[in-house]
Order: sequence, then structure tokens, then C-alpha cells
Amino acid sequence: MTVDGVKELAPAAPAGRWRLLADRSVQSLIGANGVVGLAGAFVVPSVSLFLKDAVGATALMIGLFFAARSVGEIGTDLVMGVVSDRMRDRRTVLVLTALLNAAGALCYSLLRDYWVLLLAGMVCFGLGGACFGQLFAFTRELAEDRAVDAPFFNGILRSVTSLSWVVGPPVAFWLVAQWSFTVLYAAAAGLSLLAAAICRWGLPYLARPERADAAGAGLRGAFAGLGGRTALLLAATVLLLGANMMYQIDLSLRVTSELHLSAAFAGLLLGLSACLEIPLMIAVGTWAERIGKARLLLAATVCATLFFAALPLAESRAALLLLQLPNAFWTAVVMNIPVVMLQDALPGRAGTASSLYASAFKTGMFLGGLAVGTVATWTGYGQVFWVCAGLTAAAGLLVFLARGARGPVSHPLDEGSAA
Repeated sequence: MTVDGVKELAPAAPAGRWRLLADRSVQSLIGANGVVGLAGAFVVPSVSLFLKDAVGATALMIGLFFAARSVGEIGTDLVMGVVSDRMRDRRTVLVLTALLNAAGALCYSLLRDYWVLLLAGMVCFGLGGACFGQLFAFTRELAEDRAVDAPFFNGILRSVTSLSWVVGPPVAFWLVAQWSFTVLYAAAAGLSLLAAAICRWGLPYLARPERADAAGAGLRGAFAGLGGRTALLLAATVLLLGANMMYQIDLSLRVTSELHLSAAFAGLLLGLSACLEIPLMIAVGTWAERIGKARLLLAATVCATLFFAALPLAESRAALLLLQLPNAFWTAVVMNIPVVMLQDALPGRAGTASSLYASAFKTGMFLGGLAVGTVATWTGYGQVFWVCAGLTAAAGLLVFLARGARGPVSHPLDEGSAA
């Protein structure tokens, strides 16, 4: 399919959207998202159990580990975002960050000293974590190059990541049960190396005109054009992603230590939620322009609050499995819509907007790590979910306030055609 042929695709033609999947560049981007997602699905849900069983860390030390690693990622995400918007080829940043992720996973595979692991995680994953935001930025730029609506295209790519999380956690815990954490993280390192290769030789070169208004702006330029509405959106995103990170950290500990179920069942719960997210992610991308991004995000906060309020009361396998449906819905919205809203607010600066979202993700990770460590130490793993419910309820209030707040542009909190 020629580039001009792809550009004839219009957002108004739903059937034409799917023709984009025949584009080899899109296929490579799907592959990169899938491999990066699978590597993350190997590492993220298993680290708390790794620290507890293989390293001998306490609950407070586990929380400190996640919080400290996130601090190393927040600043680097913003710097990488600003720098990447000035580079002619975003693939360079993608390759570099993927290689750093591989180095971090290799450290997890070979090292067992808590403080050395903490330092290695902060340096390698701190810098490599920018890969997350850069994939969002490249996705947006490829969507504009191929003339498709960003929420739909972003939903497709996010659903691929969700598919990785269907496979990743069960396989990760199976690798630990059959072999060891050493094998698990060696596999994650190999996947990150594969991601670097795909980004270098599979993704297309997308020339971007130099922005004169961004020249010499420095890191402060990352915040140019942000108004009250976007600031409230960022704060709400931090709270929502913080609650999600607390859930990711705490779930395996709650399931194994308090409910006395297997680690494999914890992996099954994460995989089921990710499986349900796949059609929901695509649906959310399709509905976004018609229903309104802010309405979808507000509905997600309500759903998340109800989900977390029910979790401490769920003790059976059946109840935990059923709760993955509302979990999948609110996660599908939060992993897709806020980054598109930020990109809308900062046109022409996809790297900066995506890095702001990624930094919000890491800030939520920081707060989530601290909260899990302190709450679990004093009250137990099950009570952590009540804190999550409070955070998502507060996020809903911020989204509600943002709908009436003033902003520099008209569309970051667009209510859709129904407004």
C-alpha cells in the first residue's frame, strides 16, 4: 500500500480505518508495542514478589523501591520528551530507551542485593522508562501521517499492549514456578533487545518540521500552553494511575499472603483484565469523539471507585474474577484518553505531551509505592484498596471541575458531538 493510498483514509469511514493494518509501518509499530508491553508484563507484576521472596525485602522496602525508581523516571521522561521533539528522528530515542530497559532487566536477573538493585533500577529503568512516552508520541505522529483519528489509532496500539498483558503475567509467574526469577528477567532483557531492533529497522522515518517557537525554550517549554483545565487533567491522571500502580503492586501480595491463593492465580487475574481491555480499548477509541473524552474519563473514575471499594470484600476466586470487568473498563479509558487529550492541548509537540502523560504515570507510581508500603505495613494488604478508592474518587472530582475550568485551547476537554 502506498503512502498516498493510506493518507486517503478518513476518520469518517469506519471500514477504512482497518485498512491501516495492511501498512507495514503500522505492523512494525504494533510489533514494537507488543514486545515492549510483554517485557513490561514480565517485570512489573513480578517485582514485588521478587523483592519479597528472592531479596527478602519488607513491605516498606518494597514500597520504597517502587517510589525511588519512579523518581528517577519522572525527570528523564520530561527531558526526553522535550529533546525528542527537537530531533529529526524519534527512532533514536526509542532504540536507546529500549536498550536501557534491557540492561535493567539483566541487572534484575543477576543481582540480589536490595540497594544495588535499587540503584540499577533507578538508572536503567529510570532512563529506559521514557520508551513508554516515546511510543505514545510516535503513535500520534504516525496517525497524523496516515490521516486517521488519533483516539482510534491510539486505542488499537494500546489494545496490543493489553494483549501483551494477557500473555505476560501468567507466563511470567509460570517461568518463576518452573525455573527462577533469573530466567524471567533474562527473557525480559531479550524482549527489550528485540524491541530496540524493531524500532531501528522496522519503524519508518517520519520527518518533522522544526518548531521555531520551541527553539531555545528549554525544559520550561514543556509547560508552555498548559492552562487550568489541563493542569486538573494531569492531577486526575496522577491519581488514577497511582491507584492502578497500587493495585499492580498489591494484588499478588494480597492474593498469596492473605487469601492464600497461588501466585499463578494472581497472574490469571491480571491476564483476564488485560484480555477484557482489548475490545474495550478499541471501543473507547471509537466512542471518544462522539461521546466526549471528558465524559468517558469521568465515567471511568466512577467505575474505578466502585471497583476498588468492592475489592477488600472479595475473597473468593469467583468474586475476584468477576471484578475484572469493571477493572478492564476504567483501565481501558485511562490508558487511552488522557494522553490524546494532552496531545490535543499541545499540537505539534507529541513528544512533550506524551512525556507529560508518562511523567504523570511515574508520579502516580511514586505515590502508589509509598502508599502501598505504609498502608500495608500498618493495616494489611487488603486495606490498600480503600486508599485506591479514595484516590479515584478524588480524580473524578478533578475531572468534573476541569470540565468547567478555563484553558488556553478549546479542545483538550472536548465534550464530543453530544455536547
